Amino acid sequence: MKSLLHTAYGEASDLRVGTTHTPTPRKGEVLIEVAAASVNAADVFMMRGVPRAVRMGRGLTRPKASLLGMDLAGTVVSLGPGVTEWSIGDQVFGQGIGTVAQFAVAPVDKLAALPAGVCPEHAATLPVAGVTALRGIRLADVRPGQRVVVTGAAGGVGQFAAQLAALAGAHVIAVCSGPNVERVRAMGIETVLDYETQDVLATEAPYDVVFDNAGAVRIKEWRTVVPRGGTILPNSGYEGPDGGALLRVAKTQWHRLVAPQRVRSFVANVSRPELTELGEHLAAGRIAPLVDTMFSLDNAPEALERVAAHRARGKVVITMS
Repeated sequence: MKSLLHTAYGEASDLRVGTTHTPTPRKGEVLIEVAAASVNAADVFMMRGVPRAVRMGRGLTRPKASLLGMDLAGTVVSLGPGVTEWSIGDQVFGQGIGTVAQFAVAPVDKLAALPAGVCPEHAATLPVAGVTALRGIRLADVRPGQRVVVTGAAGGVGQFAAQLAALAGAHVIAVCSGPNVERVRAMGIETVLDYETQDVLATEAPYDVVFDNAGAVRIKEWRTVVPRGGTILPNSGYEGPDGGALLRVAKTQWHRLVAPQRVRSFVANVSRPELTELGEHLAAGRIAPLVDTMFSLDNAPEALERVAAHRARGKVVITMS
């Protein structure tokens, strides 16, 4: 099969598209003919092997697995031993292994049925980013009337977090760069701040929830605008004033112990119930993906480079046809 090949840690220029063997599904897995995949920040971390913790289990000096990608949508073409949840020919979306390829295996419990009327390209944007957003909104217990700040609102997690918070009845304050303001507003978000010209900390009314997907504001600064009992979710893996991903997690745990606010980090494992819920929202038009660019498989390195360089204005999608 044709796939994006990842044979050394580095930049997108080190990736190439070539051929490798088609994987065989094991117990609890299915093989999917991939129609579309999407790129997440986590794919960039794995590509670079930075932070170095991502190399645990993947190879300390070079990647053991030559494939990249987690999100996918496509058709089940083969079943692993004992699999009864899915049948050959089922249209599905979810999380797989090495999904930037013509075929990929996926655990059966990390897939959901592709809803009628939803295209694979849109469904493929949901798994990692959508589930992360949904988990965060639930952890914060977002309720009608609350003031909820979502930073990185044009990014993968941020766009879905903003829409899901609005769907819950919150007053969403979305933060993004100037060129993205109108695109985020078009998602149905009334209050959109341009971080290049507006200070999200300069607010007259406090925020009930902060869902920070950018990491450009220190946790201690967020605490000045969130009252006792409010929630702060630092959710960026990129380098910022609080350091990189691991240091930010450590600082989150420290603030969790001393702050009057609820400062929390969380892990979002993709599951079928959450995928199904997101798929239903997508099919009903309650949420919609903000798609930046679609690339063919032959141009997959460019897709990774666009996300790695922070040039993407929404989700980057890779199609296999």
